[in-house]
Amino acid sequence: MNSKALRYGADNPLTRWQRALQDADALMESCEYAGAAELLRAAVDNAKWLTGSGVDTYLPMTFGRLGTCLFQSGDAAGAASSFERALALCDAKRDDDGSLAYLGNLYEVHRYRGEAEAAAKYLERRADLHERRGGRDLATHDRRQASIVHAGEPLCRVVAEMEGKLSEIDDVWSFGGRVRFVFVRNRIALRPSTVEIEAGVARGEAGDYEAALTCFRRAAEADRFDPWPSYHGGLTLLHLRRYAEAASSYQRTEELAPGWYHCRADRWLSEQLAAGAVDHPLFDCLRSLVDGSPAPERAFTEARRALARKELGVLHLIAGDALRQLGRGAEAEAAYRRGLAIAEEADVKTRLLTALGAHIADPTEKALLLGEARQLCGNLVAAAMATILLRASAPSA
Repeated sequence: MNSKALRYGADNPLTRWQRALQDADALMESCEYAGAAELLRAAVDNAKWLTGSGVDTYLPMTFGRLGTCLFQSGDAAGAASSFERALALCDAKRDDDGSLAYLGNLYEVHRYRGEAEAAAKYLERRADLHERRGGRDLATHDRRQASIVHAGEPLCRVVAEMEGKLSEIDDVWSFGGRVRFVFVRNRIALRPSTVEIEAGVARGEAGDYEAALTCFRRAAEADRFDPWPSYHGGLTLLHLRRYAEAASSYQRTEELAPGWYHCRADRWLSEQLAAGAVDHPLFDCLRSLVDGSPAPERAFTEARRALARKELGVLHLIAGDALRQLGRGAEAEAAYRRGLAIAEEADVKTRLLTALGAHIADPTEKALLLGEARQLCGNLVAAAMATILLRASAPSA
């Protein structure tokens, strides 16, 4: 037994229980879920001999934490059982806040397991409870998501965030101010994977690419559905000049989350590097332009210099964006058009179509360009933007 289970002494059993929960919380914060689960199971066993209001307070919390430990450890079935126990206890004493939390947990557990019908039912129950408590907007959001799950939630999609609220692209008809596009998967990421990814990114930024790869491999083992390990792993392998492995890593990202960020363009670039059609200095230049976010003047100068070495659609896109920011609209349009003429793959082509469609004034060509970007959907963010721009530019009925 974990040593912390022995330190509670013979004081009040509820005090010991509270300490066990505190210790479990500390272990969970450190991703030591097995040790935390051991403490929580011991607390549940001890609760069999206790009665009173303290049990009503602590028992659902204990089952809830145990469910979290099991879920984050990869035991989704065990997690579902624990969350069900917690939910039943909260329902029995009409603890709506607790019921809302555990309904959400059960939705995520069944969603993670690919059990769409069960996941949607828990979300619908949560919507009903929100409605009863006066949370109409929350209920509407849950029912909208439940309908998506029922219909078959995509592995990966993009939604729009406006004024702090997320909306499906099909529900957005104009920008109406600032909009941010957010990637949504059909599963949440498990925290042990996220922690390893953060460590790997830090190692990669420090130039320790082999150590970064080790972190990303551990992250993939902790959560076999998470696309981040293979996505970051692909870039790390490119830095190590292991181009074919990088292409495979980006392909794995595509399988887990089709269209995840720029995985399609990055896979194509990896293949070009592996074939010798693009050299490593040009890769370094592209990373600097994409990740470094240089000022428009510098971005245009560096893109033009790179284009003299190798003409790539993404370089014309970068040049066009820089020219547009500099107020050189005609030159930006020419850059976008040239990029489209040579666009090598769908991700960059979608971005070029959307950039040009947003830039030009002619309504007929604008509709054609944005419509093609929407249908092509090589880059999910650009396709989402094209969809909304197309609706906003359509003549009123």
